[in-house]
Amino acid sequence: MPEIRRITEAEADPVAELWDRMCREIPDGGPLDEAARTRISRMLAAGAWHHSAFCLVAVHDSRPLGFVNGRVDPGDGLLPGLVGEIDSLWVAPEIRAAGVGAALSAAAVALLRDRGVWTVRTLVCAGNDEAAAFWRGAGFEADMTCFSLYRDEA
Repeated sequence: MPEIRRITEAEADPVAELWDRMCREIPDGGPLDEAARTRISRMLAAGAWHHSAFCLVAVHDSRPLGFVNGRVDPGDGLLPGLVGEIDSLWVAPEIRAAGVGAALSAAAVALLRDRGVWTVRTLVCAGNDEAAAFWRGAGFEADMTCFSLYRDEA
């Protein structure tokens, strides 16, 4: 099992490469351009020290093979206490069956709980039954539906 720990600033670029792989797997996704990769790398590097944002990595032989990132948010006041958001979780396909995703999600929840978070949330794209099953297996329950309205690009 890889080591699960907080990212270091030096790992931001290799984890941004994993983020690029994640983007290529998403329906309607695709590769990151250089500017986007730079922005993602800066965001991930901040996860090494930021007080409310985090990035945890799964590392084997000094190589990141997965990550989870998120943040603590005061929320809108409708829920008690702080809200934790898990924004992204991705594990390299070659080690997905080894329980690394479950270890990353559990570590993220533990980190958020240690920071006083009451409710932990993550969004799952409609129709992504595999992701929904993963999060249900981690103890999450579907309690909201997010609807989006996009601007026409006509």
